[in-house]
Amino acid sequence: MAKFNTKQTDEINKIIEEINKVAKPGAEIGARNKVTLNGLLKVNKVTKKAKFFNCQREYSDAIVTFFTKEKGLVRSKFHMSAQETIFLIS
Repeated sequence: MAKFNTKQTDEINKIIEEINKVAKPGAEIGARNKVTLNGLLKVNKVTKKAKFFNCQREYSDAIVTFFTKEKGLVRSKFHMSAQETIFLIS
């Protein structure tokens, strides 16, 4: 896992707090471009809506890993590394 400086850690923690407010047990989390994810959800006939959170590309994997390891969320099959948007499907 990458090492982050204090400023980056603060930015990551702010995003984590924002996601944590709406994250529910059993939700799926991942990182993907909004347009691409919406297309994938439609093609795969997923009826649940995704909630999006902006972040730096460098932070997306760390945030998704935090939620899968620490909060017990499921990593989505639509997840892709180094993306500008974190999504939560619940």
